[in-house]
Amino acid sequence: MNPRAMFKTLSIAAALALLTACASTPESTGSADAYDKALSEAKTAQAAAKKANNQWFYKEDLVKQAETAAAAGDYAKATKLAEKAKFQGDMAVKQAAEQKNAGPYPAR
Repeated sequence: MNPRAMFKTLSIAAALALLTACASTPESTGSADAYDKALSEAKTAQAAAKKANNQWFYKEDLVKQAETAAAAGDYAKATKLAEKAKFQGDMAVKQAAEQKNAGPYPAR
């Protein structure tokens, strides 16, 4: 692989990892209404990522974890997980748009 292409790919991956790690969200109130809104936005963002054919897959499914936390009555945790799922969906869509013309570099 071309060193420039490798550097660009690694730079994008590092930037996305940093954004995910440093993403801050406002303190959630722990209300069911805040959770419902966050969950709806997360599902919309993840559907958009699926439509862009760029879903991010992890060992954990944040939407399911959010639903489990809400079922246990922990709306603050559920809201935070749903907001993280929304962020990842939004970033997956952004990544797909930025890399829509990606391809191999021509041989030298």
